[in-house]
Amino acid sequence: MNDRPDARNLLQTARNVFIAEILPALPASSRYTALMIANAMAIAQREIAAGDAPLAAECERLGTLLSEPAAAPAGEALRGVLAGYNRRLAGEIRAGRFDGKERAALLEHLRRTTGEKLAVSNPKMLK
Repeated sequence: MNDRPDARNLLQTARNVFIAEILPALPASSRYTALMIANAMAIAQREIAAGDAPLAAECERLGTLLSEPAAAPAGEALRGVLAGYNRRLAGEIRAGRFDGKERAALLEHLRRTTGEKLAVSNPKMLK
């Protein structure tokens, strides 16, 4: 099994070729669509590079916030637990649980989660 090029390298190479060779050859009417494709490739690269670390950190913060601290699971189980925690969080926000002294912890969780998501989807917004 080849370790190189890995998925990140392949995406970077494909994006570089796309931007350097294909994008300039497209008509102006297709430029916006092509730039969206190049951006999606860059987001995929950053997501691969980050791995599950941001999701695990979010899951652990939510577990603490919801009074269920535990180590985050891995893979698809992590995504399932995270989805459940986020549904519960939304319900507890609607119920007013975070209107008092727990509000600061909620806001810190939301700030950190938003920063982690922006680091993947649009890192320029963090500046």
